[in-house]
Formats: sequence, structure tokens, C-alpha cells
Amino acid sequence: MKNKLTRKLILYFSLTLFLFSLVIGLAFSILFSKQTVTIHTEEMTRRAIVVADTLRDYFIEQENSNDENSSSMHGMMGSGSSMKMGMGYSSFLTFMDQLALDDIWIVDENADTITVGHGMHRKEYNELPDNAQDVIKKVYTGKTATSDAFSHFIGAPTVTVGAPIKDNNGTVLAVVLLHSAISSMHKEENQGYFLLFISILIAWIIGLLLSILLSKKFIAPINKMSTFTEQLVVEDYDEVLDIDTTDEMGQLGAKLTILKDRLAEAKFQRENREQAQKNFLSTISHELRTPVTVIRGSLESLNDGLINQPEKIKQYHQQLLIESIVLEGLINDLLELSRLENPEFSITMEPVSINDILTDSIRSLRLKTVEKQQQLQLDKLDDQPIVINGDYGRIRQLFVILIENALKFSPIGATITIQAGLEVKQLIISIHNPGSYIAPNEQKEIFQRFHQARSKEQLDGTGLGLAIAKEIAERHHFSLKVSSDKKTGTTFYIKIPVE
Repeated sequence: MKNKLTRKLILYFSLTLFLFSLVIGLAFSILFSKQTVTIHTEEMTRRAIVVADTLRDYFIEQENSNDENSSSMHGMMGSGSSMKMGMGYSSFLTFMDQLALDDIWIVDENADTITVGHGMHRKEYNELPDNAQDVIKKVYTGKTATSDAFSHFIGAPTVTVGAPIKDNNGTVLAVVLLHSAISSMHKEENQGYFLLFISILIAWIIGLLLSILLSKKFIAPINKMSTFTEQLVVEDYDEVLDIDTTDEMGQLGAKLTILKDRLAEAKFQRENREQAQKNFLSTISHELRTPVTVIRGSLESLNDGLINQPEKIKQYHQQLLIESIVLEGLINDLLELSRLENPEFSITMEPVSINDILTDSIRSLRLKTVEKQQQLQLDKLDDQPIVINGDYGRIRQLFVILIENALKFSPIGATITIQAGLEVKQLIISIHNPGSYIAPNEQKEIFQRFHQARSKEQLDGTGLGLAIAKEIAERHHFSLKVSSDKKTGTTFYIKIPVE
């Protein structure tokens, strides 16, 4: 999977770069072709003007020399409708033709022949097409002109630039026509395309290498997360995910770390729950076996007639009653918790007085304080009744469980303090015993089903009491919390919403 993702990223990067290169190449070809023609035409115009200026000086010099020798050439452009050129002029034209790098034509507006470079001489003027003659006429107005009208006449696609040859008075003596084959421009374009292709190829290769490096760098945190999740699948939560980035990858890594912590906590709770269930089964089996064994032994003795003394028979009956009461209590606790944990089990909700329930609960436990010479002290109970909607019996059961728990874990002669006070929209009832301590890690577990407090003393109980109290509190939307300190002892808090 890792390699597949890397290959996909490289493929996507490569295709993106390839499409980008195609777009750039297409745009470049269009713009470069136009720009090549423009630049070439501008360069031809510049050369044509240079040639025209140079020939202007030569024309004037020849004209002055002929005037002195009285051997007129009719202004170099004979009136006999032909352009008569001497050997010096022909040599000069050949030189200019080579300098211009293109075909040069020197045209007389009224001549019947055209003098051309590159060995082409004496073309008849009237052989030119009309649109080509229009170009010459335009240049004779003193302007520089560009046209492709000579292509058919020359026999190949050609760009022509015409520049006037003027004397000192600005009179146009002749026209310089500079011809350049379009094929030469295409050669320049082809060279540009070749360089573009090489550049794109080099850029694509570099981009491919960079895409490989960047893909591996991008995939690295994904590979780490993949390895990390594989460890989570096998419930190995010791692996540490180290992704030192602040982007989406880093955020995902942080969430995976949170998930790992929660899974580790869930595993810990599950293992504790499983162990608690085993302990519960062991405890409940022992608690059930003890009264059942006593009941069976007593019944067998009575049934076999081994006990025939009236006093002994009465003692056996009393023992059977006590053991049956214990057995009934265990079974009732199990049934009670099962009912409360069942969401379909409903409780009676009616207006009840918290003051009455709390006073009734304390009164019913007065006798239990005698065994360890303990005391129950109720402080700050408001005389004004506090009425809420709830189940009187269940709320009383909640208080009884918490107070009994405090009595059980308090030393001999201790005073159990119960306080009640109103705060903002809630009544807070605290039950404090000074002689017990619950470690912070155990405070999270004491309300779990089957949990029994870790104590040096072997205390009776099945670990169901606080679980039942928690279920009753949640059914009434009470908040049940605990805090414990080695010096001051343990306090349970019940927060009851009031209007």
C-alpha cells in the first residue's frame, strides 16, 4: 500500500508537470512564432534603411561625378526606361547584397527592369503583380513598407521590406527591396523549439526527481501512522508516534495519539473489569456457598435426628434464619443492580423532601453505630423543606449506602459528618468519614460494578453498593463524586439540582 501511494503521487506529479509543459510549449510556440516574425521583420527594416542610406550617398556621389565629366547617366536612372549600371555600382551592389544577408532589389519607379542581388538581374518591372507594384508606389511616397506580395513572383513564401533612397532634398531616387524567405525564419523557430524541448525535458527530469523526493517526504508521516495503527490493532500501546509538524498530518498524528491513550485506558478498564468480574464471581461464590453450606448442614442434622435437644434445635433454627437473610441480601443486591442498569426499568418520580429522606436515612442507621461506638452528625440542614422530583425509596437507598460505607471504613469511635448546603441552583450533600483514604487511581474505580476497596482489613461486602448508588444518582440526574486525603479522610459529594 505504501509503495502504491508513492507511485500514485509520483505519477500525479509527473502528469501535472507534463500537462504544464504542454501548455507552456503551446503558448510559447504561438508567441514565439509571432515574435520571431516581428523581430525578423524589424531587423530587415533596419538593414533596409541602412542599405538605403548607404546607397543614397553613393547615388549622390555618382551624380556629382557625372555632372563634372558631363557624362550624365540621366541621374543613374536613364530616361530610356532602363537602369544603366556601371561596373563600380555592380560591385558595390554585390557588396551590399552580401552585407544585407538577404536578396536586395534596387527598383526605379519608372524603369522597365529591376536590378537584383544574388545573380538575379534584369527582371522586367511589368512582370510584378499589381499588389507588389502597390508596395513600390507606397515606398515612393517616402514611407517604409512591409509585404508578402512578392512571394508568388519569387516562387517561395517571402517577407519583403521596402525602404526609399532619398537625396538631400528628400526626393525619392529609388527603392531598396529586401527579401527574406520565410523558411529562414522557420529555421530560427525550429532552433527555438528544439531549445524549448530540451529545456522542458531537463525540467521534467528534475521535476520527476523532486517528485520522488517530495513523495517520500510526504509519505514518511503516513508510513509512521500506518506502523502506529498496526500496533494499535494488536493492542500494543507502547509505541510512540512522533510527527513533528503543525499541518493536517501533525493534527492527525495528535488525534491518533489521543486514540491510543483512550484505547489503552479502555484496555486497562476492560482488564480491570474482567479481573473484577473474576473476583466478584469468586467472592459471590464464597458468600453464597457459606450460607448455603450452613443451611444444608443444619437441615441435614435436623433431618437425620442428630439434634434432638430443644435448645439446640432453636439455635439451629436461628442460624438458618440468619443465613437465609444474608443469602437474600446478596440476591437482592444483584437483582437491584440489574434492574437499575436496565434502561427499560422505570422509577417513580414524584415530589419528595430531601430533608425528610436524609433524616430518615440517618435515623435508620443509628443502631449500626453502636457496634463500633461511632456517631452520625448532621450539620447545616435547612429547616425549609427542599422538594425535588424523585423516588423516595431509591434516594433513601442512595444515602443509606453512602453512610453505611462511611461507617464500615471508619475506625472505632469515629464521627461521621453529614452536611447539606444550598448553592447556585443545587443542593450539595457531603458525607465525610475521617479514618479512610482512597488513592487517586482507585477513586475512578470505586463506582464500578464488582469493585471492592483495597484494604488491609477483610471487610464484608460484594462491591455492589457504590455501583448501585451510582446508578440511582444517574437515574435522578444527581452528581456523585468522591475526594480523599490521607490527613482528613474521605468525603462523598451528592450534588442535587434544585429550581
